[in-house]
Amino acid sequence: MKVEYNKIVRDKIPKIIKDSGRTCEYKILGESEVRDALKEKLLEKAQIFLKRPSEDELSDIYELLDTIVETFEYEPLHIDYLKIQNKETKGTYSEKVFLISVDDGQ
Repeated sequence: MKVEYNKIVRDKIPKIIKDSGRTCEYKILGESEVRDALKEKLLEKAQIFLKRPSEDELSDIYELLDTIVETFEYEPLHIDYLKIQNKETKGTYSEKVFLISVDDGQ
């Protein structure tokens, strides 16, 4: 039975599939395709984590974020700087604040 996936996967997945005795069809994405595929994968992984939080899923998200940083040519040190800046100006999520509403007074 043939199953369609049409999504970006880790580099070794085709070899793992072949080593298991199955066949697969895949292609190497070009620069214009990979960005959209990575964004879709991030949404997919976030949805999986929402349903079943686990360290394994979180490790996949970390790996995916590293690849996004590299592919989008973001500077990791600048991202760290922005993280610190946001922490100082907006805080963190550690106090578990859940905003219900804001009244603009009108």
